[in-house]
Amino acid sequence: MFDTLNQIIEDGFQRNLVHNYSSSDTEIPKSSIMIDQNEMVNFGSCSYLALEKNEELQKGVIQAVSKYGTQFSSSRGYLSIDLYKELENFMFQIFERPVIVSASTTLGHLATIPVLVGKNDAVILDLQVHSSIQMTVQQLKAKKIPIHIIRHNCMESLEKQIKSLSNKYDKIWFFADGVYSMYGDYAPFEKLDRLLAKYDKFHVYIDDAHGMGWAGKNGCGIVHSKMKNTDKLVLIVSLNKSFASAGGCIVFPNSEMQRKVRNCGPTYLFCGPIQPPMLGAAIASAKIHLSPQLQGLQDKLHDLIAFANAKLDELGLPQYKKTNSPVFFIPVGLPKICYDIVSKMKTKGFFVNTASFPVVPMRKSGVRFMINNFLSKDQIDLMLTALCEVYAQTMIEHNNPCTKIAKTFSIPAFTLKINSNVYQESVEDKLQISYHRSIKELDKKEWNATFFKNGTLSYSNLELIENLYTKEVEAENNWKFYYLCVNDHSGKCILKTLITVALVKDDMFHPGYVSKKIEDIRNTESPYFLTSKTVITGTLITKGNHVYINFKSRHWKKALSVLTDYLNQLLEETNSTKIMIRDFYGAQDMEFETEMLEKGFTKFQLPNTMEMKNMHWKSREEYLQALPQKYRYNVRKEIIKYEPSFAVAHDKPRNDEEIIPLYQLYENVYHKSYDLNVFKLPYTYFRGMCDSDEYDIIRLYLKESAHKNDTKSKDKLVAVMFSHIHQDVYNAMIVGLDYEYVYSHKTYKQILYRTMVRARSLNCQKLDLAFTAELEKKKLGARPKEVFAYVQASEHLKESILEYV
Repeated sequence: MFDTLNQIIEDGFQRNLVHNYSSSDTEIPKSSIMIDQNEMVNFGSCSYLALEKNEELQKGVIQAVSKYGTQFSSSRGYLSIDLYKELENFMFQIFERPVIVSASTTLGHLATIPVLVGKNDAVILDLQVHSSIQMTVQQLKAKKIPIHIIRHNCMESLEKQIKSLSNKYDKIWFFADGVYSMYGDYAPFEKLDRLLAKYDKFHVYIDDAHGMGWAGKNGCGIVHSKMKNTDKLVLIVSLNKSFASAGGCIVFPNSEMQRKVRNCGPTYLFCGPIQPPMLGAAIASAKIHLSPQLQGLQDKLHDLIAFANAKLDELGLPQYKKTNSPVFFIPVGLPKICYDIVSKMKTKGFFVNTASFPVVPMRKSGVRFMINNFLSKDQIDLMLTALCEVYAQTMIEHNNPCTKIAKTFSIPAFTLKINSNVYQESVEDKLQISYHRSIKELDKKEWNATFFKNGTLSYSNLELIENLYTKEVEAENNWKFYYLCVNDHSGKCILKTLITVALVKDDMFHPGYVSKKIEDIRNTESPYFLTSKTVITGTLITKGNHVYINFKSRHWKKALSVLTDYLNQLLEETNSTKIMIRDFYGAQDMEFETEMLEKGFTKFQLPNTMEMKNMHWKSREEYLQALPQKYRYNVRKEIIKYEPSFAVAHDKPRNDEEIIPLYQLYENVYHKSYDLNVFKLPYTYFRGMCDSDEYDIIRLYLKESAHKNDTKSKDKLVAVMFSHIHQDVYNAMIVGLDYEYVYSHKTYKQILYRTMVRARSLNCQKLDLAFTAELEKKKLGARPKEVFAYVQASEHLKESILEYV
């Protein structure tokens, strides 16, 4: 996540979209900022009432500095200056509830949430709740307090969770925002009121950082002005936005809660305070909020917001949610398109923001801007007119039609209007593109030539997999197959790939302990809990670089766009929620990496594959001498020492009587494997491998003299390895083990060793030992090779749920 985020921010930095500085040697209008000596109208400010240059606030700063200096350095648990008490008295008048002022809203969360949520409580998060709350809730997770996540503003899901948790826990807490900072939409206040009245154990904690000041009596905010049932409501607001000072304020339903947090809140007791200058500003702001002057400021802002909404309607520009909040979100799609719009708006003299991953899903980026009282209607009119023109121009350049945007964001269809002309969209395609539903529709020789020595992607193997996985009954074993070929105008291949749509466990690459917990739920409640339809290049049981791209072609970027567009089309048509483009080995070209990021795909590291390329040794001793000394000793002691105890068979099993015991050995391993958590392979696949000329099967028997168990057979089957051979590359695929002998006779190490020996005897030039057990494979001489995929999710819900398992 951090590597991806760093890459995104670095990309934005190179475009001068983030980490900007505003500075000016000359006086500029209050509504403007200066970036790189360019004056721009500022639509990025959250100071909604525009109080930061108010004379009373400036006087408050000067008076506080004169009296106390620039800082008062003491933890509040020991000592606070009297300005704190004065400010808290004013905040009490605004909210008519007990309050505590904190150094910031984040520190307020950290002081409040761990104290108020008891050890026998449960927590439910809205998917879009502010990251500062999500960060704080991690402390609750560490205390084993159950955390649940619901879709954004889905009250049906919330009520369902309340019902299921009420019998087990003392309180059920719901964490949400009043005004969501990216989309500008509201929490469903009336529905929350109804649930608070209906369920005694239900409590609500809301961050109203963006809702305070510009709304409600005395600026108490959108939440306090809309919700009636406040006896079980804890509210936190920001003094950094409309209030034009610094800090946060927690509003409690009763004095008991307030005293508990004041006495126990760690960031209240041990963190530094708001410093005197900003306390002086906050007190002056509070006086304005409690004066008749506030109504005029609120009315002015509401008039500007109404004007902006009307202008957006007139221009046909879409909104994700139309509200009367000062935060606006214009849906776009991919981050690259959003970046282009924001960059062009800067050149036109308007500073607006991007809203993109990770705060919103990759495919749901948008342009975000705020309205404040420094702005005029003329400035809003000019900005929105420019935005409409830039929006339309950029949509054409990126072939991102309005119909696609509406579908992605599930909003009503819209039509942009520029100079009274309806915006028309055009599509140009100069590449030869063909789509297929079966490998049988493609030329075998051409396919094998394209994927030469590339994993298990031979034509015959794909034919086998396709035949098997289109006839299974279970949902997880019934896949859809698609093939895409992109050629240039002369017919030369630029891109070719196999695509499947399959059900995937969302925890596939999560730590084993997480998958173990989820499997317990699947076994007791629902076998398809936390599973998703996924669009994948390749299949779940093939290895190799599943996408062939001819980077020498000047059209490779266009071909890549064809692929990503087709994958997104399949995502929508099949009701899938995720796309995974795999596998890419080692470092990739930076131009390709940037292209993938701009198309909304995050780079994801898969487990390393273990490869052996030194397959030219002529004797065991020569092989051993090529190993490092410590590994050589290990092979002799833990593998060669036990070698006489085993018999090996390479002949193919002929019938179910011989195949079923092999499948049972595989099941033994499957039921212990959580680090790479996948659905169990069907028995028919094992029959298919036994019938295929491209598969090699090694059976390992423990000789009668080496075991003490009573058995009718002379030797006991203890391990099996299924491998695929294609063009002198030996791919170890599936292992099966009898765990009774894994430790006593080192059977897993033995089967790995026998696989290497078998590959060498068949004159294979490379051995791929697949994922997991890196150390054991290193001891044999294999070396790790990094493997990556590029992933795009249409929603964050399931990934967020997994964070709290």
